[in-house]
Amino acid sequence: MNAKSKSVLFVKEKYPLEVFILEISDWSGFDKLIQFLKNEYAIEVIENYDGPGSRRWVLKSEGRKFELWHEDSFGNSLVALDPKSVDIVSRIGEDLNARLSKS
Repeated sequence: MNAKSKSVLFVKEKYPLEVFILEISDWSGFDKLIQFLKNEYAIEVIENYDGPGSRRWVLKSEGRKFELWHEDSFGNSLVALDPKSVDIVSRIGEDLNARLSKS
């Protein structure tokens, strides 16, 4: 594990890449993250699964699929679905890290 800041935690640097969004970890933060991704990365929601303690949405941006997960015990995270999606997940993670570090 490699901690880049207190706002965002990057787990591994390559595929499989998972980015924990520590600063926005609650259930309502998931909706805020979806809105951010729609505004800034023009995401398309491909699939969405909402359960009692978790959410998992498959998203697409720049032709790349990735997931936004919420687990009550872990919070919100972005997950690269394949090596091709590592770049977009990494860029979103860095963007969130920069924005959240300023607040």
